[in-house]
Amino acid sequence: MSLPAELMPAVLDALPDPLFILSASGRYLAVYGGSDPGYYHDGRSLVGQYISDVMPADKASQVLDQIQRSLEENRLLKVEYPLAATEVKGLESADGPAEMLWFEGHIQPLAEPVDGERAVVWVARNITPRRELEEQLRLASVIDPLTRLFNRRKLLEVLAERFAAHRRYDEACAVVMIDVDHFKQVNDRYGHSVGDEALLAVSNIGRGMLRENDLLARFGGEEFVLVLPQTDLEHARQVAERFRRAVIEHLSMHYPDIPPVTVSLGVAAMREEDVSHEGALNRADEALYEAKRRGRNRVV
Repeated sequence: MSLPAELMPAVLDALPDPLFILSASGRYLAVYGGSDPGYYHDGRSLVGQYISDVMPADKASQVLDQIQRSLEENRLLKVEYPLAATEVKGLESADGPAEMLWFEGHIQPLAEPVDGERAVVWVARNITPRRELEEQLRLASVIDPLTRLFNRRKLLEVLAERFAAHRRYDEACAVVMIDVDHFKQVNDRYGHSVGDEALLAVSNIGRGMLRENDLLARFGGEEFVLVLPQTDLEHARQVAERFRRAVIEHLSMHYPDIPPVTVSLGVAAMREEDVSHEGALNRADEALYEAKRRGRNRVV
């Protein structure tokens, strides 16, 4: 059984996702489906216009490239791309989601020309919830759940990137290893919840001192690592000393319910003879233990 031809527009309009008929030159030939204003914008006003006239040049170029690729290879293509209504002239004030959306485009060549041109069917599926979940999972894999700082995994990734820049461009980079002094005694005397509050307070103090490209990460337990790009050893020592003093001053001023704690810090810089980022990290760790051996609450 085949549907009468006159029913096909109604069938296409019933599709949950919008379906665009686009010519090889990028003209909107028809738009069907996608009628839920909570999920999509109504693109019917675009019919007759060209992609290059309604989208930013870079987005229009990407769409045209995908159309051409689908036609040249004569096969279905699947692409993912971000797009907001504010980026499409004619949709700025239309009903629909206000935020940037992510779409999965299914692009299929039509067997017959339309208006004398080869054309494709482009079905745009809103995958924003899936992308948001993927981003949440990605962040969860690199964020420490207590302090909301980056975790050890992310730290090592950034250190590897900084070491590559150090080797290629001779870019200075320093590493500061930080340890909360006598932390086990805090946990034993006041309980782990107070210990957690102390770690959170130290991380917040450190976060407030960061420059745009600096990174503060929780290395594990009561240890933190501060990565200082474009910073030599002496300037890194000065930053570490400011961190040490800030912990003493800010804890007493802003966190009166937390027992006073101090931090010991070891500072090192990447060197020409290093073969990896581990050289600077290990030297910072050795300097930290020297600071603790000398009585803690100091920078080495």
